[in-house]
Amino acid sequence: MMSLDRLVKRARRLIILVGIIGGLVLIVGVIFMVLSAQAGKTASISIYQAILPGLLVSCIGMFFVCVSLVVFGIASAVLQALVSENWQYEQLRGSMEAQRQLLEAIRESTSLSDSAKEITYRHKDREALRHAIREDIDKNDYEAAYWLVGEMERRFGNRQEAIQLREVIESARRKFIEREVREALDHFDQLMQKFDWSNCQREIEQLTHMFSGHPDIQRLTERMQAAKEAHKNNLLKEWKDAVSRDDVDRSVELLRQLDQYLSPGEAEGYKEVARDVFKKKLQQLGVQFSLHVSDKNWNEALRIGEQIVKEFPNTRIAAEVRDSLPHIKEKAAPAVNIA
Repeated sequence: MMSLDRLVKRARRLIILVGIIGGLVLIVGVIFMVLSAQAGKTASISIYQAILPGLLVSCIGMFFVCVSLVVFGIASAVLQALVSENWQYEQLRGSMEAQRQLLEAIRESTSLSDSAKEITYRHKDREALRHAIREDIDKNDYEAAYWLVGEMERRFGNRQEAIQLREVIESARRKFIEREVREALDHFDQLMQKFDWSNCQREIEQLTHMFSGHPDIQRLTERMQAAKEAHKNNLLKEWKDAVSRDDVDRSVELLRQLDQYLSPGEAEGYKEVARDVFKKKLQQLGVQFSLHVSDKNWNEALRIGEQIVKEFPNTRIAAEVRDSLPHIKEKAAPAVNIA
């Protein structure tokens, strides 16, 4: 680029010099023509003959001036084109040099040995493993996180970092388990409040399988048995109070609930009282049945009669009611149709 600049400057100086010389020659020729014309007036020669030498000198000077102008224009155009081509060449050469360096870097990278590559990308690989471990912790996939920590320790030998990561994983795992256990215990408590013992038992089996080592889970069976025992005692207390008040309906209802809680030995102790309660209930239903039949209230008589047959099928009253039910149904049917 510097040689081309010098060439441009030299060419321009030469053309300007030629132009200046041509201009001087032109001026000299014009002056000579003026002087020759004045001398020709006093001489016996014609003006044309007198100014002819000056005219020739002027033409020569004009020729050099014109030539210098034309050559200057041509040279400027050519040199401008050369400058443009040189700029494009420099740009192309710079681009090719950049590509050469890139190809050289790729060649050096591909020529690295496996050990060199492992050293080169060691930091990136460790960061990628740390990121993967954090993702597994966020997804509660603690087994995968533990495995990745083992890989980090095996590949990079950073035992201290591996210990710290395992502590982080274990802490996150404990928090996750505690949260899951709390939610499960809340659901278990709701089932016990509903006295849904069958679902409580299924919940215990599932939670024992999932969180076998958790102390609160290990105590669930004990809690359920204590709750069942407390509920049974409450039912017994209410039943005894209902019996003492001679509240037959409530006594029967409570006896049916107590049936699933009392062992055969416990039931034997309340057998006589229970028999007396059911006897009173049967007598009560028998009286109600008779009253509704007497009042010709056939629909209520039919309902109570069917209840007697269903709940006390082997009693004498049930046999009598069973014989009268077809007749009562015939009486009750028109009333149902009218309604």
